[in-house]
Amino acid sequence: MQLSCDINIKIMLTKNANTSHVVKNILFAKKEPVSLVHFITNRCNARCSFCFIDFEDPKTFKGELSLKEIETLTKNIGKSLMNVNFTGGEPFARKDIVEIAKKYLDNTTVQSIYITTNASLPDRIINFAKEISSYKNDIELTFQISIDDFPERHNSVRKIKNLFESCLDTYRELKKMNNSNINPVVSITVSEENCDNIENIYNYLHDVCKIDSIKCTVVRDEGVYNTPLEKKERIFKAYEWLTNKLKEKILDGEVDNYNSNSIQGRMHKKKDLISWEMVKKMYLKPQFISPCHAGSLFGIITANGRVFPCEILEDKLLGDLRDSNMNFMQIWNSKKTSDAKEFILKSKCNCTYECALTYNILGNWRYTGQLVSAAFNL
Repeated sequence: MQLSCDINIKIMLTKNANTSHVVKNILFAKKEPVSLVHFITNRCNARCSFCFIDFEDPKTFKGELSLKEIETLTKNIGKSLMNVNFTGGEPFARKDIVEIAKKYLDNTTVQSIYITTNASLPDRIINFAKEISSYKNDIELTFQISIDDFPERHNSVRKIKNLFESCLDTYRELKKMNNSNINPVVSITVSEENCDNIENIYNYLHDVCKIDSIKCTVVRDEGVYNTPLEKKERIFKAYEWLTNKLKEKILDGEVDNYNSNSIQGRMHKKKDLISWEMVKKMYLKPQFISPCHAGSLFGIITANGRVFPCEILEDKLLGDLRDSNMNFMQIWNSKKTSDAKEFILKSKCNCTYECALTYNILGNWRYTGQLVSAAFNL
């Protein structure tokens, strides 16, 4: 047991936090978030057919947390936060996204920022990468750029002119920065829109566009989006093919989504492989595989400051930050959160939500051996 703990301590490479505190929290206490998804805005210039945000509801765009509120939030978020995901909407629709990131860097123990973007605002993205990497040169930045189809079809599905070209330009400009802590990666969402052509799409992106950092997700039922039942099997077959192809290319070194020179990067790479296998087991026949730590190690902050254990459990509101003076940990330690965690564990809650699966994997002993072996190339 002591050896395992020591190895995990070395793996985390916590630069801004007490390493022992973080490891104990992940493996034992599970009382503070290690990662949060922060929807910094619901505003978006795209209108993807599979998006779960209800753009017809006028309330969708009201009540975004101000920069001042986010500053207060970041001062009350625990001492174990390693990663924050900025998403939306389109996160770069917020002109103050650089300042938001700086609040997290100044006031939390975060050591990586992950941003999901449609890459329609390349100048803002490049500026963010330059400013934040200059502000804190050891922070890991990942830009997940969404590309789901061939150029004309991608632009049509997301309803933005010349978007595909903007995605490629953004990817290439980030690559040209030649910074191992700046990681652009193209993510393909497998959906009913592209499942019948997924092999050709992948080959085009990898072989023609010369993209060597590629991930994938599978569309999930959430919010206003529901996958047609008759399409699920075809979507699954496409996802199965794509994840198998990506695994092959990752192991061959032709696809590299993380900094392979870092322990954290090698752990992330292994985590993706484990996660893809879990999703394939659950997609057509939902089933419990291992305990989920949403509400413990992982959580969601909406654009208007509501806190949830995950995106899927929309009926499990843990609290409203504005009702708690922006004190996140007050909500995280509340009875509502305790009840939600009990529900998640007792009901053997399961889903294909990749962000939650990450901390399912990290916080469960059954995966520790695989992660350690990957981290140290054993």
